[in-house]
Amino acid sequence: MTSSSPRRALAASLVLGVSGALLSAVGPSAVAADPQSSSASTVAAKPHHGGKGHHKHKGKVTWDVTSVTAGTGAVVAAHGKVPGRKVKVKLQVKAGKKWISFGKTKSDKKGKFAISGALDWYGVHKVRVSTSGRKAFHKGTKVSVATPYAPRGNPADHAFTLSSQGQRYSFNPCKTIRYVVNADDVGPTGIALAQAGMEQMSMATGIDVKYVGTSHTIATADGRWPKLPKGQDFLISWATEAEVPEFVTTPAIGFGGPRLVYYGRDAHGKHVGLTTQAGIVLDTDAYFSGVYDQSYLGTKPAWGETILHEIGHAMGLAHFEATDEIMYPGAGRGVYPDGYFRGLYGAGDLAGLATNGLDQGCITKASRPRVSARMATPRMQY
Repeated sequence: MTSSSPRRALAASLVLGVSGALLSAVGPSAVAADPQSSSASTVAAKPHHGGKGHHKHKGKVTWDVTSVTAGTGAVVAAHGKVPGRKVKVKLQVKAGKKWISFGKTKSDKKGKFAISGALDWYGVHKVRVSTSGRKAFHKGTKVSVATPYAPRGNPADHAFTLSSQGQRYSFNPCKTIRYVVNADDVGPTGIALAQAGMEQMSMATGIDVKYVGTSHTIATADGRWPKLPKGQDFLISWATEAEVPEFVTTPAIGFGGPRLVYYGRDAHGKHVGLTTQAGIVLDTDAYFSGVYDQSYLGTKPAWGETILHEIGHAMGLAHFEATDEIMYPGAGRGVYPDGYFRGLYGAGDLAGLATNGLDQGCITKASRPRVSARMATPRMQY
């Protein structure tokens, strides 16, 4: 959410259609130039002073940049003067009831400072400049973080896996999701595709993600695959139809869902299933069939669509009957008017992911005396 990285740049270039760097990084099969792409730019707001703030100790904040496009390396920026000398200054975003830092600096002897930080979490957020101590000072404003593309569809077009039971499940958005990739069957391009998908999810939810290496585990369709080792929360894997027969019997080319879920509450006290491990499995035979583009953009259904779809299931989203959305249950139905297929979350997908993201605040395990803290895990979805 709060830092730029080569993988985030990779994801941004995929959604923007800026393919030059990608081609050299992962090869021509991973991405193609998008005929509808347009360059995104950072909008520098007219300098203005924060409104509401901490008035006990006087200070001044001028907001230099309050509108950015996610994934482009653009930063939120401010300068001004805080009470005290050589004070630690933080740039923070509100997540539920918590403030999370995404930039820091130190003021000079006169209290003057300049601060900036990358905020790659889609939406409009409350942001503040903050200091602590005896002369605590806070000045805030609203910051707009735009998607690097125009999402199609309706924000209302989404659903949650356990909504019929009045439940939903989600990772704790205040913790980094550490993920591994089993690309034994498909090679380095499979890892690059997985990374780009996780970065798209991260920008939609505000949840930080971290690639921690490869794996040889397969996330089976029945959800009974081995528990992930310590330090791993999310598994992206490829498997043959012999290894996962449900690819043929369902039929499907991917499955996704949680592995471990516990009773929890979000920052607003609402019940939620707290996911601690999840994963997806993708059909190796279909990958090499020639039916699908091994990319996030192409004239055939793109593997990026399926990867995003299964990640959506793992993050708590259910199917929705709207072909404009990635969570529509069927590959190849969401072609764009120009004849291209794009692995991009729609407006409904983004709204659902936002609900299960930092907007809900931190999730804690709920205390349930005499009752198992672990929930019945929903079956992996196709």
